Parts: sequence; C-alpha cells; structure tokens
Amino acid sequence: MPKDFDVLPSFQRGTIEIPPIPQFVFDRDLESELAAGLTAADAITLYDHMLHVRLFEETIVQLKSGRYKPIPDFRFIGATHLSIGQEAIAVGAMAAINPDDYITSTHRGHGHSIAKVALALETASTEQLLGFLGDSASKYEIDEASRESIHTAAMQEHLFRTFAELFGKEEGYCRGRGGGMHIADFHFGHLGANAIVGGSYAMAAGAAMAASKLKDGKVCLSLVGDGATNNGIAHEAYNFATMAQFEDGCPVIYLIENNQYGMTGQQVGEVTGTLRLARRGAGYNDVNMHAEVVNGMDPLAVRDAVRRAAEKCRNGEGPVLLECLTYRFKGHSLSDNCEAYRSDTEECAWMDVDPLKTFPEALIAAGVLDQAGVEQRQAAAQARIEQAAVAAAAGTDPDPSTIYEGLLADSTSENIGDEWKTPEGELLSEPSKARRDGQGRILVRHAVAEALMEEMLRDRRVVVYGEDVADYGGAFGATRGLIDLFGRQRVFNTAISEAAICGTAAGASMAGLRPVAEIMYIDFVLMAMDQIGNQAAKNRYMFGGKATLPMVIRTSVGGGKGYAGQHSQSLEAVVTMFPGLKVVAPSSGYDLKGLLKSAIRDDNPVIFIEHQHVYTSKDAVPEEEYTIPLGEGKIWREGSDITVVAYSHMRLVAEEAAAMAEEQGISVELIDPRTLIPLDEKMIADSVRKTGHLLIVQQAPATGCFGEHIAFKVQEACFEALKRPVRIVAAYDVPPPMAAPLEEENIPSPEKVLRNIKEVLGK
Repeated sequence: MPKDFDVLPSFQRGTIEIPPIPQFVFDRDLESELAAGLTAADAITLYDHMLHVRLFEETIVQLKSGRYKPIPDFRFIGATHLSIGQEAIAVGAMAAINPDDYITSTHRGHGHSIAKVALALETASTEQLLGFLGDSASKYEIDEASRESIHTAAMQEHLFRTFAELFGKEEGYCRGRGGGMHIADFHFGHLGANAIVGGSYAMAAGAAMAASKLKDGKVCLSLVGDGATNNGIAHEAYNFATMAQFEDGCPVIYLIENNQYGMTGQQVGEVTGTLRLARRGAGYNDVNMHAEVVNGMDPLAVRDAVRRAAEKCRNGEGPVLLECLTYRFKGHSLSDNCEAYRSDTEECAWMDVDPLKTFPEALIAAGVLDQAGVEQRQAAAQARIEQAAVAAAAGTDPDPSTIYEGLLADSTSENIGDEWKTPEGELLSEPSKARRDGQGRILVRHAVAEALMEEMLRDRRVVVYGEDVADYGGAFGATRGLIDLFGRQRVFNTAISEAAICGTAAGASMAGLRPVAEIMYIDFVLMAMDQIGNQAAKNRYMFGGKATLPMVIRTSVGGGKGYAGQHSQSLEAVVTMFPGLKVVAPSSGYDLKGLLKSAIRDDNPVIFIEHQHVYTSKDAVPEEEYTIPLGEGKIWREGSDITVVAYSHMRLVAEEAAAMAEEQGISVELIDPRTLIPLDEKMIADSVRKTGHLLIVQQAPATGCFGEHIAFKVQEACFEALKRPVRIVAAYDVPPPMAAPLEEENIPSPEKVLRNIKEVLGK
C-alpha cells in the first residue's frame, strides 16, 4: 500500500511454489459421523430436506407438462432450471452455516432457497417461528404452546411461499415479482437468486465485507455454477475478496456447484483447460483461497467442508473456494433433453451416486431408519409438497394496479440515532472543513470531500472505495484527505475492477453498510452495466420490495480535454433507463454537497454524476449542516420568453448563453433539474406553460438522449402551451473526437446555445 509497503526491485532466480489443493478430504460414513456427535434426528433432518428439494423439483416437471394430478388444470409458466441431483449440496451446505448467515444463489436455486430457510427453521425459537409466519399463522391449526406445532406450520408456509413465488402469486416470497430465478428471503439471510450467470459473485463479496466491517460474525455462502467461474466477474470478485488490505479477511465462501455443464458446454475437455476449477484459487493468494474439491453427492462431505470453511472465515482467514462435484440429472431447462451432449453411460454412472438413493441406504445401514421409516419420510414429504403446491395454485394473482409497488424505498437514514455516529476514538486526526475565501467559496471538488466527511462522521456505516480514492485522493482530488481522518477501514483503494466495485456496493448495501463507490469516468460504467442495471437497479423490485440498497456510485463526466471517445462521454441516458435507480447531476458546489449528502442517506441506489469542469470552479458552500431533497429542480434565472433546461456542466454553458440573450432583449428562464431520476417534471412544465418555448441543452449526442425524455414529458404535459417545436442542443452523433477543432465543435458552446434560442423564438 502506498507509503506503507515499499515495492522494491527484486529479480532473484527461483520458482513460485503453489500449495497442493486437497480433494475429497472427508472419508467418513454416516455411522462414523453418528459416533462423532451427529444425532440421528439431525441425520433424518438432512434426508427430509433433500426429499423436499427433490419432490419440489419433480412437481415442477409434472406441472410444466400438465401431468400434475392434484391440480391438472393449473397452467405453470416461467423458468424451469431444476437442481435434481444436486440436493446434497443445498442441504449439506445450509446445515453447516448459521441461520443468519448470508447466501447468494443462482438461476438453479430452488433447492438453495428451500434448504436455507428449512434448516434455519429447525433451530428457530418459538418467537422467531411466529415472526416468520406473521399473519399467515391464522391459516394453520397451531398449538401455540407447542414449538413442534408452530414449526410444522412454518415449514408448510415456507414451501407454500416458495411455490407461490414460482407461480407468480402475491403470497410468494417476492410477491410474484421475481419468480423462481430471483427468489429471496430476508428473514434468514437469503440475499437472492440470480438469473445472470455469475451475477451474484461480487454481491457476495460485498455482503461479506459488510459483515466484516460491522463485526457481526456472519459469513456469506455464495453458490455459483461451474459456468459462472468462466465469467469476468468471477475474477474481479475473487481478487476483491482476497485483497491484502482486508486484514481480517473477507468472510465469503465461494461454493462452485460443478454439475459438469454450463448449459451444454462441458467444463472438462471442452470449455476450460483444467480438470478442476478449484485450481483457480491459486491465482488470488498464497493459500489458493483454501481451495478444496468436495464430493457434492454426499451431504455429510459438503456439510463438513462448508463447516470448516465457515470457521476459517469467522477466524479472519477468508475467502474460501470450494468445488463440489455433482451432476444435473435434468437438462439446463425442461426444453433440454440432454441427448445432444450426454451419453447414457455417463448419466447412469451418476445415477448410481444419487444422494436420494445413497443417503437413505446409509440411514438404513446405520440403523437410524428401517425401510418402512424411509418410506414414511418420503410419504410425509410428498404430502407437504402437494399441500403447498395446491394452496399456492389457488393463491392471489397480483393486482395490476400495484405494479409500481416495491420499486423504490420511501425511507432514508435521516433520523438515525447516535449509535451509528463514528466514535471520536476511531478518528485518526481532527476533522476540518475546507478553507473558504472571503465570499464563502470553495472548489467544487472540495465540496465532494466535505460532504463525504460529514456523512462518514454522522454514520459509521458509510464507507468510500474505488480506484485510487485513498492515499491519492481520487483522480480529481475529490476524496483527498479522507483516509487521513478515517483510515483504510473506511476509505480504501480497489483494483481496476468496475464491475466488482459496483457489485460489492450492492451486496454491502443489502448487508447493512452504506457504501459510496467511485467509478472514475462515466465511460467506465459500461464495464459494470450488469451489476448496475441487472443487480443494483432491480434487486429491490425483484425481491418484492424487501431488499434495501442504500448505495451511491459516484462518477464523473469529462470532455473538452482532448481525451477522445472513451474518456469524454456523457452517458447519463444509459443509467436513467433502468427503473430502480436514482440519478443526480448537479452543476454547482452548493447543490453537489447538499445532494450528495441526501443521496448517501437515501435507501435506494443512486448514480451521482459529477463533472470534471465543475470540479475546478468555485462556489459558496455553507459549512453548517444542510441537505437538498432529491427530485427538486432549481430555477437559476427567471424569464418569460423561453425555457432552457440544462444540467451538469451544460447549465454553466446555458447560463452564459442566457446572459448574452438578455443583452439582446431575450428573457430566458433557466432550469437545472439537478436530479434526472426522479425528474422535477412539474417545475419544467410550469415554466413552459409560461414561456411557450423549450430548449434543452446537454453534452451527450442527441439520438436516444435524456433530453428526448424531457421533451417527451413536456409535450405530454403541456403540448397545447408550446408555440414552436421543442429543440435539443446536443453533441453530434459521433464518438467524442480528440482533435481540438472537432471537440470544440462537438460540445455545445454558449454561442451555439444562443443561436438556437433565437431560432426557437423565430428571431
């Protein structure tokens, strides 16, 4: 780390030693485990829940084909990515972690969800069980004096909610918003299944980072498929989780469910060059991420490996990488019969080690159950599954009028208590504000640092990270000095890993932190669009409004510096198109500070767009506490002839043009929306009703721009008030050029804005 760790030249001859990676360490049978302390009841519980997973999935098969006799007329739609054959991993892993530990899951995650909650319910208190049931308790005949009675109802409700989610019912875990590929349950730390292959990799690292920084003792178990390990986010997440500056480690367990196939591509001998995916761990730290290969067809082996991994994580030795070998008995989905890429010989060999065949045999051999007892467990599980499926099919279809419910949180951290305040003893120096000039002005980039400092002092859950934000203070000096006050626990650098930066922020925010992550240039958000658009933006809604993601991604717009096409774009329209995000683009130091503080306190993901030309301007910024609500525009100049809407640096350009217009007798009303999402449509429409003319100024090219959205909203709201067509002053539809004459022509200037003002007015 800069100044703490000197990197000196060393060219000594030698070899790099890589420790061996153990395989199939667990060599005990059920009888040995019983002798070592596993109870017969616990062994039966493992079997029961493997049955629940298997029978649930087999019910989906029958429903999809229309052959499920209990509800023959029910039409099941939606994804069918089944985990038949992989039950030992789901149940064995969940039996090894604590009820409040986190998990992230995959598109093939029904089993993970069933097992996570089912195993948590096994150890839940009566109070927790009743809390889980909530109002649903009235559906069941419960003896409140009997924990067993309450547990039975809770388990039935769990299966019901799981089916209901797959069926798109209001009673589902996510109110039918997510379905089977996006199921979550925040009662017991299930942070969500993910339909994007590898999509949860970084979120798991972020949740684990939150657990470490909040010192709550939790670990995050991230279940990923073998195909996901070949995705770029896997590399970024592994690297993030193993950063040496995490002195207490990152308590995440990456458990690869290697079922041998991505979709149809075979991992061994086709789409990778290695026999074991666990070898990947050698690339990230000197202990191979404690990588191990595990028999994923044996719930006891999985339980043992995950238990040891969790212990390492709780002892500050994480992350851990486990590769569990298993097999997908069905195709990628039910439209895939596997005939094109799998042999009968291969399938039969794996069927011989089916955990739903071998584990009941072991129960009988160990004297835990006899054949009649096994059959009784099967019948009981089948009855529970059937009851849940029938009840879910009769569930409530969501009311279309509720379609917006769950999209955005209404809450903020505005009224937090003193328990979250940063203790003075944790500060490394005395907090100080930026020095003002005689007019109370500071550089706008100093307003960024001041807002961050104030919010970090106010709330110790706020952490700042990104590329070069620590010792260097960010590429533009906007975070300079924060590390000297808060230290590397709260302000730290990351690798050049935009997807990991944004994804970990999403995961950390769902696990209790309030991260402020920096993406140096907005051009680079394109490297992270899955994590921004598919994860952060969608998680709250997909999970039925139950997830909260208080995170800010700060980024900046360039241009005018000769940096050309990949460092000069204004890509606000890229992020405004994703429902679930708020987007802010201030144009002054006063607004930036007040809006950034509000963004940090907001319980939604916020993309906060700063401008590099605004950084170096000065503005009067109060030292005392203030915030500016998101969604409120600002009238910078009142006028009567024409409304000009401009944001970010273009507001300053429009200001010059308005002053020039005034000299020519034209009265311009200049509005800065400040927040693009939500947009202050009323302020703009009211102004247009007064002036009858609208000009929008922006740095981005015109085609598909945010200005077009503003124009649409104005025409929708007050078309009759418009005396002439709306016009947008924008960059040309070309990538930003480097040459000075071309760049000068491309970016709207005050003169160009003035010319367009006059043309719109017919002058």
